[in-house]
Amino acid sequence: MNAKQIGWALHWVVRVAVFVMLMPYALFKLGLMQMGRPDFPELLIALGEKSPMGLLWTFMGFSPVVQFLAGLAEFVACVLLLWRRTAWLGGLIGFLDLAVVWLLNMTFDVPVKIPAAIQALLFLLVLAPWLPRLFRFLAGRSVEALDAPRAITSEKVHRVTRFFPVLALVISLGAAGFAMFTGIPKALDREGTELSGVYSVAGGDIEPAPALPDDQRWAAIAFGSVDGAAAGSFYRVESAETPEGSFHGLVALRRASGSLQEGFYTLDGNRVIIQLTAPMTDDGVNAAPRGPVMETREFTWRAGEGTIELVPAGGEEFVLTPSKLGTTLLDRPFTWVSSPFNR
Repeated sequence: MNAKQIGWALHWVVRVAVFVMLMPYALFKLGLMQMGRPDFPELLIALGEKSPMGLLWTFMGFSPVVQFLAGLAEFVACVLLLWRRTAWLGGLIGFLDLAVVWLLNMTFDVPVKIPAAIQALLFLLVLAPWLPRLFRFLAGRSVEALDAPRAITSEKVHRVTRFFPVLALVISLGAAGFAMFTGIPKALDREGTELSGVYSVAGGDIEPAPALPDDQRWAAIAFGSVDGAAAGSFYRVESAETPEGSFHGLVALRRASGSLQEGFYTLDGNRVIIQLTAPMTDDGVNAAPRGPVMETREFTWRAGEGTIELVPAGGEEFVLTPSKLGTTLLDRPFTWVSSPFNR
């Protein structure tokens, strides 16, 4: 092999490396799994309590179309790298895409700033052999065809390796289809359970405290709509046991003191078990249930006239009233023309 062949062989290695590095991110976005979608418990987190990264994740997760198209751009860039004739276009699309990702990571304090920068530079390296021709094309000058020698000189080896791009494409399309058909329905599902939603709370068996910062009464509660491990990841919680029931979702509770606790709720017929972890603080930990379960409450629930009642054993019921104001972010319909609603 001469120097030119070695150079193109290394170019192929870079293309494969970028494909392997970026394709998982593309698949997770196509399935709406990287940023997910905001669920009801997230609505109790105030804007001032969010981290910059959390704000970006909410922004991207709020619009499944934006998240899907971001994944599609990454997917197309990766697929175009599989063939040398289209690698220049994949390098161009991938560099522009990863440059935006890097800028978002920098300005929203996402930890993977350096990996995003490396991926953007690798896409630029893929594009590099075509850059002089691209500049001449943009300047309106004649462009000659790129004379790239075959990196694999053995005809026997080439007969086998020439099918690798098609095989990689088929596998990628299969993985993308699986991600979309399994992830998108779950992300878009807002049916949940009879309890799913955001509520203001009145009543209950908790006595008021003399000082408001110590008041542990319930002020608002939100029950999630996503079932299973994806709802809250019980593994994050020390010694957490999943109660028997037909539905396991996230829950968030705002107390009168202003503290916010997250945890899980389990439905089993007309019985609901709520497990709460430590209140959210400014310790830099992700807003998710963490630490040990600090409180477990079991209720019998029943639907009233426009309310939900949680009845503890031998105590006064908690009356939950749906909070229409608290779900504005999810309930706002799409319209082509409307008056500005910027809050």
